[in-house]
Amino acid sequence: MDISRKTDYALRMLSMLVQGEDGLLSVRTAAEQVGVPYSFARSIQHGLVQAGIVESLRGVHGGMRLKVDPAQVTIRQIVEAVQGPLSMNDCTAPDGSCARSADCCYHPLWAGTQALVYSYLDSVTLDDVVNCKRAPAVDPKFADRSAFCSYVSCGEACRSAQ
Repeated sequence: MDISRKTDYALRMLSMLVQGEDGLLSVRTAAEQVGVPYSFARSIQHGLVQAGIVESLRGVHGGMRLKVDPAQVTIRQIVEAVQGPLSMNDCTAPDGSCARSADCCYHPLWAGTQALVYSYLDSVTLDDVVNCKRAPAVDPKFADRSAFCSYVSCGEACRSAQ
């Protein structure tokens, strides 16, 4: 799993939109402040528009503005909108498969790690992070070893170990 540079820049641009007074940000200004070429910033803007997170306004006083309530969109939703589904391993990808996953002793580990990351990134919104309202957290079930099979579809190796 990797958070791409594109995602990092997109999050920085979204932070600027959340903090902006008029809610409108020119792509050129965003590119300069984030330190990326204008064409790359436009590409990021296009992806955010396609994901329905921002809207683009044309013209001399154009730019982009948030289309979603920053208090309603999670960091995971943004990350996945920019770079696609997060997965720890090919076997945990939405359309991934592995012939050995049912008997693999590592598959539950990767699935559990993915569930933990999802919980962490789903626990905070864009508004929470940008305005320092709430720190990320994870569901307490992750501290309970006996709850492991409740959030991970375990293979036989997992079940027999308990």
